[in-house]
Amino acid sequence: MKNSCEITFEGLNVGRLLSLLGKSNITLYKVERDGKRCVIRVPATRAKHTIALLQERCYNIIGIKYFGITAAAKFVKKRFVLPIFCLLIVAVLVISPRFCLKIEISGDFDRQLVQEALTEVGVTIGCDMSKLNVDVLENTLANKMNAMYAVVTRSGSVLYVNVVAKKQIEPPIDMTKSRDIVATRAGVVTSVLCEQGNALVSVGDKVNVGDVLIEGKRIYNDGTYDSVYALGRVTLQITATGFAEYTGFKSETVETGNVFTSTGVVLFGKEYGRACPFEQYTLQSVSKFIYPLNLEVRKNVYREITTVKVSAPIEECLQELQALALEQAKANCDFTVIDTQYTTQSNGVTAILYGEAQIE
Repeated sequence: MKNSCEITFEGLNVGRLLSLLGKSNITLYKVERDGKRCVIRVPATRAKHTIALLQERCYNIIGIKYFGITAAAKFVKKRFVLPIFCLLIVAVLVISPRFCLKIEISGDFDRQLVQEALTEVGVTIGCDMSKLNVDVLENTLANKMNAMYAVVTRSGSVLYVNVVAKKQIEPPIDMTKSRDIVATRAGVVTSVLCEQGNALVSVGDKVNVGDVLIEGKRIYNDGTYDSVYALGRVTLQITATGFAEYTGFKSETVETGNVFTSTGVVLFGKEYGRACPFEQYTLQSVSKFIYPLNLEVRKNVYREITTVKVSAPIEECLQELQALALEQAKANCDFTVIDTQYTTQSNGVTAILYGEAQIE
């Protein structure tokens, strides 16, 4: 089919108009008349000129439809994401068996540490796995991370990495030596188990770093003693605190009403799409995955938000104050938290984190 444009319009004196089009060197491929309505088809290259003539003479244009290559070009222009998506699909189909699109990490080490070690040797999302020597990579990872061993396998475009730590063997205890069990943390004693030696603390005692908890002495009834290797366990309750001051105001996050929507494609771990113009926003994403390509199509809805301060009694500020106090307490915490408590005063909120330390 020729590159043409079909125009449907209504008006009077259609015959005079058709004559004018002929004088303007506009070829008419088709003419259909039904009362005031007329359908004409002209070359696509003369479509703009024809439409301008119709508008100049106040004809009511009802519809415009393109045929041939021009129609395809306009379709692509209106739906620019579709051809990009199709190109990405084709690209992924070609390269996915060869390039790494995903890395799954397991084992005894922190995922971030393993990822950094992989990056150092050039193994990242998008790397060429056809050049990857699995045996060399396993040995390199084990050496870099001082691990017992590493296992690397690939399945399609996914690389699976498992790194196992060395098992630590405790040195044997020399029971002929004398030693005390000394507090390495400050806290309150919650339990004492003395197997050998002389316990110097009881439940409820407060101890500081360096205090002797169980001394290496075996004391006899006559007051004499022998030096021994103290054995036992003392459990301490340890704490960390944080305080948030009440200022008379609380923070509220409100939506401005501005919404921005974009659709992108996630390829090699990076999302390709229009960036959000808002500085602060909430994000709602809906993803569809195309398997086995590990290709993700993601629709993002951004809603702009802003933070304002409003006057409020302390009762309405408790949640915010507790969060601030907890954040400060965590900054002072170097142990595993097993309980959290809050106390409220007229000037603010205190967060207390409780943990446990066992000293042997």
